[in-house]
Amino acid sequence: MRKIVSLFLVLCLAFTGTTTYAADSYMKATGLISSIKLNGEPIQLDGLTIQGSNYFKLRDLAAAFSGTPSQFDVSWSSEHNAVEIHTGKSYSVTKVDDDPFFQSNMNYMVKPTDSTLFVDGKAVPIQAYNKEGSNYFKLRDLGKLIPFEVSFNGVENEIQLFSNLADNSYRVTTAFAFSDNTVSSRYPRWKETIKSYLTPNDDGTVSVIEEKENKVTVETYDSQYRLVAQKRFDNELPLFGGFYSGAKGYYIAYGQENHEENDNKEVIRIVRYDKSFNRIDSVSVKGGESFTTVPFNAAAGRMAENGDTLVFHTSRERYTTEDGLNHQSQLTIIVDTSKMQVINNLGRFQSNHVSHSFDQYVLFDGNEQVLLDHGDAYPRSIVLHKGNGTSYEETDLFKIPGAIGANTTGVSIGGFEMSASNYITAMNTIDHSKVIEYTSYEMKGLPVDRRDIILTLLPRNNMQASAVKTVKLASYTASELFASIPKLVKINDDKLMVMWQEFTKEGNPSGLKYVYIDGKGNVMGEIQSLDHFLLSDSQPIVIKNQVVWYVNANGLRAFYTIPSVAKLPHYRM
Repeated sequence: MRKIVSLFLVLCLAFTGTTTYAADSYMKATGLISSIKLNGEPIQLDGLTIQGSNYFKLRDLAAAFSGTPSQFDVSWSSEHNAVEIHTGKSYSVTKVDDDPFFQSNMNYMVKPTDSTLFVDGKAVPIQAYNKEGSNYFKLRDLGKLIPFEVSFNGVENEIQLFSNLADNSYRVTTAFAFSDNTVSSRYPRWKETIKSYLTPNDDGTVSVIEEKENKVTVETYDSQYRLVAQKRFDNELPLFGGFYSGAKGYYIAYGQENHEENDNKEVIRIVRYDKSFNRIDSVSVKGGESFTTVPFNAAAGRMAENGDTLVFHTSRERYTTEDGLNHQSQLTIIVDTSKMQVINNLGRFQSNHVSHSFDQYVLFDGNEQVLLDHGDAYPRSIVLHKGNGTSYEETDLFKIPGAIGANTTGVSIGGFEMSASNYITAMNTIDHSKVIEYTSYEMKGLPVDRRDIILTLLPRNNMQASAVKTVKLASYTASELFASIPKLVKINDDKLMVMWQEFTKEGNPSGLKYVYIDGKGNVMGEIQSLDHFLLSDSQPIVIKNQVVWYVNANGLRAFYTIPSVAKLPHYRM
């Protein structure tokens, strides 16, 4: 651990003047009454307050920090009459040893311990107290030695503990309340609107844009991930449909439901802002022209820009048809941003029709739009459309077995990018050979929904389905582990990164995996592992040769970064 030698020198000097006590002199201690959180999660620890400071049993803390970057092991050396701490090593006992007789706010008698403390083989002078055979150490002293962070929230009367972070990750301050946005080991049948975004700014800062409870929040961080600016404003319509950072401004899509099928009701509004989030103008879509009852329904929705053309590729629940149903399909909105006018037909069946469309991506290849959908019916495939907004060519990248309209498909898209030679889709898939029947709710015959990480590649100059290439990056269908839906990050035209979170069978994250590929889908080097890294719904971005993203988890926010050259992490203080 870096700086450890200098840290011990400082501590030795600091403790030289520590008051000493006779080993048989008892002192009063009080059962701790503060609540405790570790990395935002409540934990139960029996502690003592002695002369205004908080003390805890070493083994209880070792159990609490087990599995984090601040984990440490504890042992007893009878030869040296010493307690030994071994930092970075897992603690063999993971359950806190609760004292059934311990009571908060109750007085106890303790005495100074005569045992020595060794940290990684070095003796450290530190005051500890013994209560009924157990040694208690001051929390802040241990925080400096292990190390971990200690703070106190006086308003909540709460002790807050934070484990170390891995190199290239940063715990940050926030200005507004937020929701967790971590990925999971569960695979939804369809996506939901993305509500957390990260965008770089021209001045070297980055901004986190989130929507929660009908408000949009913007929090801006400098290059050291310090919070430097903040802004919050109301949604213009009740539903949030997505955010996009364009060349000259930002775009946010809002919407509202139209179950009454009012042709004149505004169902979607795309608002343009300047780079300081000052409103400039907007464009509206009405119910009658788009046959929309519920915008953004059961899908994600994304935008792309080329000159004065903005494409918002999303979804909608449509007006009632002759069968008495409200069917869902994609909705592709093309806007001339020089006039802020919709310039394409928004009818019931667009020329790039997909029904049902459970996820959407869009990018520009020159002046041509390239649209990607996850269809469960017409077509039942991961399907790509390429065209000019009026007519499109269609290619099935991955045909999905099963009945038309069976909502369970066993696949999920995680990323879509364009290299110098190919359109590349990162996704996951079950072993379809094990499925007996696909229904709207389950895949019968499949014992567990585990999925492999795969790529599909379609040459930019060949739209034939026979030209599609599939690459398996990692196999999980026969594993005890699970993998999240992967993410795809474009570093340049011939280098991309595929990332995914690994989970135990209990659903606990067990590390992040990433691998580089070239523009033809060839793997560049081995799959890399990063312990204690998390992924979120927010799409990672590339800043100064680093892949950067942020995660909200357990009431805390952290930024994670990976240099664009593969390497394994060290841990920092």
